[in-house]
Amino acid sequence: MEEQRARRLITAGVAAAVAFLVVLLAVLVYQMICINQTKKELDELKRTEQEYLELKDNYENEITLWLEEWKVEEAARKYGFRKNGK
Repeated sequence: MEEQRARRLITAGVAAAVAFLVVLLAVLVYQMICINQTKKELDELKRTEQEYLELKDNYENEITLWLEEWKVEEAARKYGFRKNGK
């Protein structure tokens, strides 16, 4: 009787250990997938950030150009304005 009880306990322990390992493995695989997806999203966000930084630099250059006196005068002449005294 003792031997059968010991075998049942060992069998139950092994079954519980195997079930635990299967669950642990499933969680590990899920976490790896989540980490991989997050890395892809981070890479996409970094690319988008770089694009926006380039656009910002381009617009700053355009604003600087349009704020220069000769460019303002050129635009004013285009619309028929003249400088005082000329």
